[in-house]
Amino acid sequence: MKLAGLFKVSLITSALVLAGCGGDVNITPTTNDNRVDNSQDVVAPDTGNGNGNGGDVDKDAGGDTDTLVCASYTMGGKEFKGELDAVKKNCVYNTEFANNAKDITSSFEIKALSSGGAHIFQGALFIGEDVDTSKGGVVNTDGPTLTIEAGATIAFTKAENFVRIARGAQISAVGEVDKPITFTSIKEIDGDATTVPAMQDWGGIQINGMAQTVECSKTEAEQNQCNVDAEGVVSYYGGNNNEDSSGSLQHVVVKYAGFGVEGDELNSITLNAVGSGTTVDYVHIHNGYDDGIELFGGTVNIKHIVVTETADDGIDWDTGWKGKGQFILVQTLTQGNHGFETDGGKKDPSTADGQDRATTVSYPTIANATVVSNGVQGPRGYGAGMEMKEWGKAQLHNMLFVNAGTEAGTGCFDLYNEKDKSTSMGVHANANAGEIAFKNSVFACGLNFEEVEVPLTDDLANFDIEAWFTKPENGNKLIGFKDFASVLGDNGVATKGSMLDKDGNTVAVESSKLSQQDSFFEDVAYIGAIGESETDTTWAKFVAMSLERTK
Repeated sequence: MKLAGLFKVSLITSALVLAGCGGDVNITPTTNDNRVDNSQDVVAPDTGNGNGNGGDVDKDAGGDTDTLVCASYTMGGKEFKGELDAVKKNCVYNTEFANNAKDITSSFEIKALSSGGAHIFQGALFIGEDVDTSKGGVVNTDGPTLTIEAGATIAFTKAENFVRIARGAQISAVGEVDKPITFTSIKEIDGDATTVPAMQDWGGIQINGMAQTVECSKTEAEQNQCNVDAEGVVSYYGGNNNEDSSGSLQHVVVKYAGFGVEGDELNSITLNAVGSGTTVDYVHIHNGYDDGIELFGGTVNIKHIVVTETADDGIDWDTGWKGKGQFILVQTLTQGNHGFETDGGKKDPSTADGQDRATTVSYPTIANATVVSNGVQGPRGYGAGMEMKEWGKAQLHNMLFVNAGTEAGTGCFDLYNEKDKSTSMGVHANANAGEIAFKNSVFACGLNFEEVEVPLTDDLANFDIEAWFTKPENGNKLIGFKDFASVLGDNGVATKGSMLDKDGNTVAVESSKLSQQDSFFEDVAYIGAIGESETDTTWAKFVAMSLERTK
């Protein structure tokens, strides 16, 4: 059963029970939650000091007072508050405060707890009203904001619980390099040595925006009737505003997230038709079950991203994403699928239906990315470099893929044409036309390219992927894999100032400079996500702290 279907059954059951009692039916439950719970609920003890709903707590017997403030909001004339666990110095939020059938339409703030404690949620946290505009709903473009203070830690107790930001709502999660905002599993912070955090402990972060996606027609977008079903609990995204803002994720850490079944999954971070007004910068994702970040359409940009030991893809984009990205590091030594998996969209652009879309196929520009993999088989596939499919396009600069694998499925790059075949708008045709292009990039891999899935015919019958990649004017190099130390610095991810190929020869590659074309991009002297000599910048510190979290 799909995850979304499971939740719908729970909601229908609750509504029928309420209807049987007579009177008005309120389908927003309070503490009713009939889902299977494989974890123990966190109980906030009675402190005996009158501070069960948050407030001042004596920090020590000397009389100093440390103020621990649990989050609260008022909705429908009722105040909802987290409860203070004065022993563990945590704030606990039960399913009356937040659950998967409750859209919170009031803004509130989650503050960092000076005790070092965590905000523990026993239910899903849905911010903003989710509406289907095709059924008369109207998106409130001035919806609520969830504000999270730098240094705050937020933990979830169940696999199916996640953070969802609805269209028109915002999240303002702005941390600092030494005070990141952390989203994690209860098992990491419960102080119990017998519980070990792992991927799928909770659902992750999902943001629904109002930018364009190929999943809606031009007419639907223009008439505010674009309503695409999000994966997980059914909710809606999409629109016609590519400059839409859903807020900010900055200096954010997401650990042990991801949940669901194939085709209906929650990623560590899911960005659904999110607009360019949104900021996603300095984000570390660790031990996620599905993708690190998956982008469905939209125009949001991503920068300074670290993905470590995620079971599926590091970065996955689909359905017409046209954003930009720079400084992206994916390291999966013990598992992982592709560093990048990319799709143009679910509609063949050569058909009439494919052409009647709100936007065209995915076509981002990415610069300075590194993918490091052993090529081992994990729960979602072999560790590999990048797979492009379904009519997609991309401009890729200063990329460094390092992979020890030599078996089929571990290749540095794959133009996967199962659906595209040899069509004039397929991935091989796009590559031939320069609409998929690597510039100033290096493959240091045991296997450079995967075999073509569907034999190429007609004008593409003689397409040679190695000759395409190594065109002299593009400045790319295939250097083979000798060992990680030949290409990467002591930390295992930074590009060496002087790389060596598999035969021990020095390799020099000049990086692309893109800042004059687009101010989003920063010009650097190295290829890959980070250079060996970069040690004192905020990015270098963020990478170092991210790698430390994986130990």
